[in-house]
Amino acid sequence: MKFLIYIVVFVLLFNGLTANRVENSLVQRYCKKSSHNGAPYFYKFCIASLEENADSQKARNTDDLTLIGTNNALSNLTNVRKIVEKIVNEKKYNSKLSKKLLKNCLKLYSDGYNALTSALKNIKMKDSDKLIFSLKRAKKAPSLCEMGFNGDNQQVSPVKKENDVLFDVINIPFLFNFNNLAAGPI
Repeated sequence: MKFLIYIVVFVLLFNGLTANRVENSLVQRYCKKSSHNGAPYFYKFCIASLEENADSQKARNTDDLTLIGTNNALSNLTNVRKIVEKIVNEKKYNSKLSKKLLKNCLKLYSDGYNALTSALKNIKMKDSDKLIFSLKRAKKAPSLCEMGFNGDNQQVSPVKKENDVLFDVINIPFLFNFNNLAAGPI
């Protein structure tokens, strides 16, 4: 009888380990394909970003991973927005121009938030064209925020690192779908 219990436990553990390997390989496969033409760090960043979300273990296809990636992006954007709001409210900016640029960033983040919520709807409707458009719009928020600080303004963005990460987090679901439209399913 004990032997039968050991076999059942072994089979259950083996199935659990195999299932995790399949899910991890799915994340790795999509991240690898998405990072093919990108920056060298993007592959590891993509994997880390998706695997830190427990829902990625349940992902079975690119739609699931896109949903997870988009939710990650929405969460990250919300956090960056809170950081900027705190800087503005606590008056931790260097100049009136910095304050104006930060307030502009808040408007851009609102646009990005709306674009990401549209992207979530587009995922559910399985409308890849509108999804790509929404994610492209969302990527503009961190980019345009940083562009406001660079150039002729000679200002230093207090959220440069956060905007860089936000751009990459939004880029994950964007590239998953862009590559799928260009090359077909994996």
